[in-house]
Amino acid sequence: MKNSYYNVVETLLLILSSDEGKLKIYLEKKKEEPYKGYWTIPGKFLDRETTLEENAEAIYKNTTGLDEGTIFQTQAFSNLNRHNSERVIAISFTAITDKTLTDIKQNTNDKSWFQIDELPKLGFDHEQIINAVINDLRNKITTNYDDILIKFFPSDFTLPELQNFYEYVLEKPIDRRNFHKKFVNQDLVVDTGFKQAKSSGRPGTLYRFNIDKMKGKRI
Repeated sequence: MKNSYYNVVETLLLILSSDEGKLKIYLEKKKEEPYKGYWTIPGKFLDRETTLEENAEAIYKNTTGLDEGTIFQTQAFSNLNRHNSERVIAISFTAITDKTLTDIKQNTNDKSWFQIDELPKLGFDHEQIINAVINDLRNKITTNYDDILIKFFPSDFTLPELQNFYEYVLEKPIDRRNFHKKFVNQDLVVDTGFKQAKSSGRPGTLYRFNIDKMKGKRI
């Protein structure tokens, strides 16, 4: 019979936001070894008195300074050599949040936003974890699985901004006319009557999602 042992379990929280048509992730810089000076996904080891979900909520509040956000479990990672000294199994969660509010609450030198295609030097296996979770999210974002677009765009946006976000996530261009028709002709968006404030160029029309039409809508 094989020897039994306890696995160390950690919760990792990928905090994501849309910003000017880009998908960004919030990372923190390690202050001690191993990987001192490297950037990592915010995480917390699981203790006997806490659930994975409670761990994820605690990480979110501590990292962003916010009380509320959309948090859901994504994947598990159990590579034998994830950590240097012991066996650590990671359960990843994803949080979708407001970048502006996060910056107001937690704008510090050791925490920062990065585009998912311009990641800094990452510790442990966190680059592989980010890539795996983002690849899984691509289809959910572009099809509005589980109303995920509403969570990324809870307030006003321009159609070019939404299209840029789609193209960024899909990593390919989309026909502008067909894209706009899909959202406008199906009444998936509502004209707010306001224009985007811009220092130069023509200001864009600001829209919001039509929640009644978007809820449960697979695009």
